[in-house]
Amino acid sequence: MKQFSIEELKRDLQALDAADQLTGNVSYEVNRLKSMGSGELMKKATGMLLGGNISLKGLGLPENIFEQLEQLSKLNDVARKKYRATVMARINELESIEDAEVVKHD
Repeated sequence: MKQFSIEELKRDLQALDAADQLTGNVSYEVNRLKSMGSGELMKKATGMLLGGNISLKGLGLPENIFEQLEQLSKLNDVARKKYRATVMARINELESIEDAEVVKHD
């Protein structure tokens, strides 16, 4: 199994903390939109369409919501790849132990 340095592990923890924060931000915005209701959203959207000023801010969303979503997706991709590699390494390690035990018992 691959050995990690303390620095690598600390960076991984920082990335997980950043993903947690982004998840919290995105969840907050989604819940805010859900709580608005379709009538309020339509009212805001209609006002923007008639005024010709269509923006995320007009809907009550932060201007960087898409950047937050993209960053969250990237962090989650890296975390899943690293975790998948760890799980596979553990499976291989356990399988080699099981193989060794089978040989001993025969």
